[in-house]
Parts: sequence; structure tokens; C-alpha cells
Amino acid sequence: MRIASIICATISPCSLSGCAWTVITAVDAAGSVVQAGISIASNHSSPTAVNGDQASVHAVCIEWNSMVSVGDFVPALQYALHKRGVESSVYGAGNSPSNCEATLVYSAATDWGHRSFTEGYTQYLSAINLTLIQRGKIVVAASYQTSGAKLDRYASTTTKVTALINKMVVATKD
Repeated sequence: MRIASIICATISPCSLSGCAWTVITAVDAAGSVVQAGISIASNHSSPTAVNGDQASVHAVCIEWNSMVSVGDFVPALQYALHKRGVESSVYGAGNSPSNCEATLVYSAATDWGHRSFTEGYTQYLSAINLTLIQRGKIVVAASYQTSGAKLDRYASTTTKVTALINKMVVATKD
């Protein structure tokens, strides 16, 4: 009975009683909390899986993958490595320089989704696989994959890649 009176008071166009105003304010506050949570999640990303221990490297050669259509992917990789104190260079597939301390190979996929509070669909980075190889052996591999209602699906490429690199590579600078 009380719920019915709250609903009636809320949708009544005549006057807003104190109770109805409280309900409207509570709903508005809840919406703000949800929106803030989504905003925070879009700036955070967690690796789905990491296999191996963090590697201590000073320079990495990144093997270019022409199948990855995310334009800012390799710059995001280089930025994340640089933040950890690791120099990087990019080479064409099959042309590995002989002086590489370690090689980083990657793959990534995108998907489309409808962002909350927006119209239309947005492309987002849905899967990432990174593998760090030293002296012909896989040292560490990490992956990220969106699933279900994961709120970080719309996080930037840099945010997602940095989270993976931070789990893969020991920082050599602050």
C-alpha cells in the first residue's frame, strides 16, 4: 500500500509532497552514483589473465601486427612501456632485429556496443593478447577480454594496454 502511494505521489502532476520530493531526489542521487561508477570504470581496466612472472627488461622490440585495426594500439603499447622505463621499437613481422633484448607480440579485437546514457553504437577494444618472448622462450603472457556487463569495456586503449604491461614488466623507473 505504501509503495502504491509513493508511486502515485511521484507521478501525480498536481503537487509534490515532501515524501514524493524525497523519492525523486533519491532516484536522482542513485542515477548520479551509477553514472559516476561508469565514469570511474571507463578509466580502469583489469587484465583477464596473466601467465608468468613480471619480466625485467630495458628494451623491447614490438612485432607489427597488420591484422590489428586499432590505430592507437602500438602507440599505447610504447607509452605503457616507456612509463615503466622500457625503450621500444617496432619492426615488421618476420624481420626481427637480432639485437632485441625481448620481443613483444600482440593481437587485439574490437566489438560494438551501446554505451549507457548515449545514442548509437561505439566501437571498443574487446580483446587483447600480449606475449613477451626472451631468448626464444615465452616469459610472460597477458590477456584482456570483455565479458558480460564489464563496465571497463569502453576504457581507452591506453588504459587497457597499460594495465596489461604493468602486470608483465617490472618498472625500472618511477
